[in-house]
Amino acid sequence: MFQHIKRKRAIYLPVFLLIVLIGLLTFHHAIKVRDLAPDGLSRNTEVTDGAIGKVLTAKKVGNGYDIHFNENGKLTNLKVNENLEVTNKQSLPVQLNLNASIWANHDEAYYLEDKELVYFDGKKEQTVDTDIDGFEASTENLYYWKEDRVYTIDPATNSSRQLLQTSDPITKLSTSEQKGLFAVISKKEQYTTEVSVYKTDKGKAKKIQAFNIDSISGENVKNIDIAENEDGLHLIYQTAQSHGGTIIVRGHYYLFTTPHEQPAFEEIKIYDTFTKSRQRVIGNLDLIMTERGPELFLSIRGMIKPKNESWNVYKAIPKDGKWIASHISTSTSVSKNHVYVDEGELFWLDTRGKDSKIMAVSDNPSLVEKAETLQASDWINGFYTGMAKVPYGLILLLVAIIWLVPATIFIFFVSFWNEDAIEHSRSWVRYGAIGLFTLFQYFLLQRFFTPVFEAYSPIYLSFQMYSIIVPIVLVLISWFFTHLVRKTNWNFYQEFGCFALFHTLMIIFLISPYTI
Repeated sequence: MFQHIKRKRAIYLPVFLLIVLIGLLTFHHAIKVRDLAPDGLSRNTEVTDGAIGKVLTAKKVGNGYDIHFNENGKLTNLKVNENLEVTNKQSLPVQLNLNASIWANHDEAYYLEDKELVYFDGKKEQTVDTDIDGFEASTENLYYWKEDRVYTIDPATNSSRQLLQTSDPITKLSTSEQKGLFAVISKKEQYTTEVSVYKTDKGKAKKIQAFNIDSISGENVKNIDIAENEDGLHLIYQTAQSHGGTIIVRGHYYLFTTPHEQPAFEEIKIYDTFTKSRQRVIGNLDLIMTERGPELFLSIRGMIKPKNESWNVYKAIPKDGKWIASHISTSTSVSKNHVYVDEGELFWLDTRGKDSKIMAVSDNPSLVEKAETLQASDWINGFYTGMAKVPYGLILLLVAIIWLVPATIFIFFVSFWNEDAIEHSRSWVRYGAIGLFTLFQYFLLQRFFTPVFEAYSPIYLSFQMYSIIVPIVLVLISWFFTHLVRKTNWNFYQEFGCFALFHTLMIIFLISPYTI
């Protein structure tokens, strides 16, 4: 066996080196896939597929979750356990459009259809009210409005009553997960939006804040989000403006500390932890109050890994006038329409084409522990991701030809003037050619040792003084493998060609995947 390997070492050693290089590339990207899991949370977990549109509700029920979504135009109810596994699925005979406003609880639901508010009791549908302009609901609070009147619904009795009347027609109502807190939006003038914040106490709505938002041409206030703690009332509003076929979304934040205060809003500036740069393509801003204070859950079109930009769900916390965002979802498709359930528990739709998957994260200890270990899927994804970057090596090979030129010219002139030195592989010819190769390789590789390389390459390639050490080590390893496979009957051309082959393999699999 050993003698066979020794005889065939010119084949086996290059194959062995290739396997090691592919293994290193795969391992690096497998670690990157594993590390994409949000800190303290599980991996992104697929709950189910087949969802369409934007309908998604989720709430905590015991140790599990009650989920509703649109599947094939019908409302579907899922029971999901604490491990994010579906334990029961029920299709309800409720027809929904793709953007339906809905509140659901187990097999019951309220939804808006053709300006009619409909209640489904698990068996049949009945109309609650007609000529409805809008319907909004949080987990516990259900509101709808007609022109300038706001109504509230009691799901326990399936009864509705008028809660308040405004001076101007209502264009939007925004709810809060905090019971009895909501905001009403009215359009006073073309560029002026009136916002009133109410708090319900003993069945009566009390106005606690009122202010106007002045907007520029083409910009509309799309949503208000509110939350309250001991510091005061936290409020954000989201605007949308069409510019050159692109919808530009902006967010603004203010903390009200006294009643009927005139706000001085500040634009929400989002900076992500991966690129350290400001993110301007945002949407679905959702203000959540936690023990640490206000946090934003939102969608950002940005990068969560090198050279890969997509829509993902992020969590942002305020710091020194900025909102620092870290990703929660890790998709290469479109992750939007998130639903916050509780601290460390979030669901969202991951869309590719017309269909969506319902994805989730959890702080369940068993799922978090599992997220910290390398799984088979990590190795598979790491392999495919790594191999997808290998073609970039073809670009670097064009440069490799350049650093081969001086050594090739040197060998040519030596063979022309002193053919005997080539035939007998004189040491001065060998080391002269390798020395020229090393020198030119060193200087040309410096062009590829950029901040991009430092940021994306593994630690064994981006240590201190790596730009000096790595080129030299690559040459030494190449020469070591050449010495192992060299046969006594080889001429200098074969020896130098083998050396160049080993060096090329390492350039393709060790350097090039992290340079572009």
